[in-house]
Amino acid sequence: MTKQDNDVKRSYPEGDVPKVTKIENASNILVIEFDNGETRYLKSHYAKDLVDAYSPTKGKGKRSLLMAFGSSNWIGTEIEITEEGSVILNGKDVYSPEELWYDSKSHISEL
Repeated sequence: MTKQDNDVKRSYPEGDVPKVTKIENASNILVIEFDNGETRYLKSHYAKDLVDAYSPTKGKGKRSLLMAFGSSNWIGTEIEITEEGSVILNGKDVYSPEELWYDSKSHISEL
């Protein structure tokens, strides 16, 4: 994810969200299991940035990803679930509990 995107704070509704109990990275689609029994799906930041790289307006600063297109960065993903419910991929790509819950979709076809 680019620094420009990290600087933008998204706002989410107030209140508790379900906690992540298990997460897998399947070709840059995160498969997330929550403690309420739901399984949801979320594009990884890498996948979102790769799609944005093709956009004239959203692609600034992300076009370098096109040179690595087809790379399999998801193989060997290290995943850490913190006590507060955040998820960290490969030691640096952070997903908040709110992002994991509110931005994820119930069906993979909705991505």
